[in-house]
Amino acid sequence: MRKIINITIFAIAGLAVILAVLFGFGFNQETKDKFKNIVEIRTSNPQMLIDLENATIETLPDFIAKYQEVLNARNAELKKEKLQRDIFYTFIFHLGNIINQETFDNFKAKFPEYSRSMFALADDPQYFINGFNNVNSFADFQRYFDNLNADYQIVSQNYLRGINAVKAETTLLKQVTDINAVISTTKKEYDLKELQKNIRTFKSEARSFNTTLILSYILFFATCAVMLVFLLWNTFANMKSNVGLLIGIGALILLVIIGYATASSELSPVMIKEGADAGTVRWVGAGLFVGYSMLFGTIAIIVGTMIFNAIKKK
Repeated sequence: MRKIINITIFAIAGLAVILAVLFGFGFNQETKDKFKNIVEIRTSNPQMLIDLENATIETLPDFIAKYQEVLNARNAELKKEKLQRDIFYTFIFHLGNIINQETFDNFKAKFPEYSRSMFALADDPQYFINGFNNVNSFADFQRYFDNLNADYQIVSQNYLRGINAVKAETTLLKQVTDINAVISTTKKEYDLKELQKNIRTFKSEARSFNTTLILSYILFFATCAVMLVFLLWNTFANMKSNVGLLIGIGALILLVIIGYATASSELSPVMIKEGADAGTVRWVGAGLFVGYSMLFGTIAIIVGTMIFNAIKKK
């Protein structure tokens, strides 16, 4: 049974490695960056890729003019989105100073004056003003604060997606502009065809990547399932000799439960800026609790064993 399990695990792991090597072969850093840009544009502005694939050296100036105008408009929109995101972030940051009923009452009293200046440039000031005015006590505040954080995550993530899309499209447009600036007609036509070929290749590889990723997940979970079956089979087949293992697994599960139950879901300004949500913060706190508990528990066991052995020798 053990040999069969080992062979199965190694076979699955080996197949996963082969898939990774086949997909990654020939990808240097420059190629990876170009691939990433094409995948990004394929999601954000697929028409740009279609137009470029059908472009000729005669139509390149029109292509450049069209998408430069599109990018200028997108950058203007992102500038507005950044302002709205900054207003949102500043409001959440200030709300983070509310820690009890007293601080809540103080903020509530100053809120009418605060809101006039804070939300003067907001697209929808009533979203913030009415939302906070509907909170009547500190007991209701945390629920409101968590919901506000969740809305901010959406706003922030949409903005970051927009930034990434514009960066990718700007990079591609620069490549096209550089090709258009080539004086030699023959060289210009060759460079354009190479770029178009790369786009078709990357689009095809993106589909292959998605397939490979799905297969990798399947192989990963298949390996975990096989290992779990083996662990359970081995444990219950030798119950007496594995009592210590079962106790250890139970203790670890208990530590995770305690860590998650005691972890704070409060979002610091840094966490908000990085796009973390309350659930992620809580799991990070639980992980730290488990890690520190195991570290100090191990130290305590080592020190305790040393003291016990020293006393025993005497």
